[in-house]
Amino acid sequence: MDNNEAENIRENVDAEAKDESVNAEEATEINAEAQNNGEDTETESSTETENEAEAENNAEAESEAEPEESAEGADDNSENNENTDGENAPAETGEENTGENKTPVFKKIGAFVKSKKFLIPLCSVFGAAALVYLGGALFYSGHFYIGTHIGSFDVSNLTPAEARDKIQTELDNFGFTFYEKNDKQETISGGEIGFSNSPIGELDSLKAQQNPFVWPFADKKAKNLPIDIEVSYNEDALYNRISEMEFMAATREAAKGKAQNIQYADGAYTITDDSDKNIVSLNDVFYRVKPKIYDLYKGMSLEKEGCYGGLENDDTIKGVLNLLNKYIASKITYGGSTTSRVLDGSTFKDWITVGDDYSVTISSDKVTEYVDDVSMEYNTVGRNRTFKTTGGSEITVSGGNYGWVVNKKKEAAEIINNITGGEAVEREPVYSQKAAAHGASDVANTYVEVSIGGQHMWYYKDGNLLVSSDVVTGNPNVGHGTPGGVYTVAYKARNVVLKGQGYESPVSYWMPFNGGIGLHDATWRGAFGGSIYRGGGSHGCVNLPPSVAQQLYGVISEGDPVVVY
Repeated sequence: MDNNEAENIRENVDAEAKDESVNAEEATEINAEAQNNGEDTETESSTETENEAEAENNAEAESEAEPEESAEGADDNSENNENTDGENAPAETGEENTGENKTPVFKKIGAFVKSKKFLIPLCSVFGAAALVYLGGALFYSGHFYIGTHIGSFDVSNLTPAEARDKIQTELDNFGFTFYEKNDKQETISGGEIGFSNSPIGELDSLKAQQNPFVWPFADKKAKNLPIDIEVSYNEDALYNRISEMEFMAATREAAKGKAQNIQYADGAYTITDDSDKNIVSLNDVFYRVKPKIYDLYKGMSLEKEGCYGGLENDDTIKGVLNLLNKYIASKITYGGSTTSRVLDGSTFKDWITVGDDYSVTISSDKVTEYVDDVSMEYNTVGRNRTFKTTGGSEITVSGGNYGWVVNKKKEAAEIINNITGGEAVEREPVYSQKAAAHGASDVANTYVEVSIGGQHMWYYKDGNLLVSSDVVTGNPNVGHGTPGGVYTVAYKARNVVLKGQGYESPVSYWMPFNGGIGLHDATWRGAFGGSIYRGGGSHGCVNLPPSVAQQLYGVISEGDPVVVY
């Protein structure tokens, strides 16, 4: 082996020790070759100087060696290769080397570690890191951490004074930006809404919350600091300014002419949506933005906030749908009848119309038609009634003015109030006149009974007979017969002069029930009952003995029914 070969071997060994990645198979081959050529390379050298001296000695020894020795070394090398049986194949075969052949490599690695050469770059790294850390600690003793926000204001690497100035500058130029679809932006300036803020205090106390010695490890909590600033602005101006934004103008345009899309189905009103889903609610945006400005946010993404939607997002359409569904939830359950009557949305949905301008109207004509139907069911005046007389017989009495009467005008108004109020109520119709009871016999058990044929009168109160007397009724022979039917005592009065064609009759007790016909005392009569009425009857009134009239006057009440048959 010549000097160049020995030098190459030495350089390869040194390089493998420094890189700490010596290929075990190559190291074994190199070691075998060095031994066959008589090299005595020192692998445990601790310094670079000793390695160089050893290399020189090896070179001299090699130059003095006999050719025969080289040949013998080569033969020995050949024998060693044959004895390995392929175990020391090159690394590219992918086979593992034996532990015996790896030993020289570990020795070289150990030599590198003992040499402590790795400490130089390691110390350099740690030294540089220490300088950076200490420099950062010194810097952040007077500055806010990088990434620090006071409220929504970025004050990274600023001193408290610098941060205060920056915040005030941004407040002086405050604006709120809407980030819309297609990268479009619109901004409302602070001046447009009368924005102002209270003075900013010193920020040193906030800076004191940040420990400069933990600056590389500061968490989000340490970097997000609160801001104590009171903000004021005109909310009405904000609302009006939002309504002027282009995205709101686009919403209004998209909602035009869509009233016909509002339909009733399955108990509710909905709208058929054929929009491009870019509809924005003014109220929704306003109520989202309002607190953000107080918290000094500078903008909002309409899309991320979920502000875009279909036609139902339009405030007008949304209001109409809410109103219609409020109406349709109304329900009136009528009481006081022998049958159940319910008015709900399934009926009055046909009374409601939505105009092209989204105005909602309830048809008064259709309400009136419905009230007419209610009246037909609940009115009882003039109807045939079955009445059981004092004598025990059941008779049919018809005519008169007694009974239930629905006040159509007021009932129509009440229905509209119930619907527009979204009310679910149980009630009776609004009456202009009431009877004592509901049902087929609405006379109940307090009433005056007058028998024309028997010329007698009875007064029952709560089923108890209080007054009974003969009477004289109207003279049928001259067309003054007392009309049959069920009537109502209109009122009662004392000391009244009854006037008619050709007569004036003063009475002490007057209880009218059918216009000018009533119950009263007749001081001019000496007898009552019998057939007097047929030739000498009254002008239609029921004449009573004075004492009976006085007694009846004391117990009868306005509204009591009077049954005449």
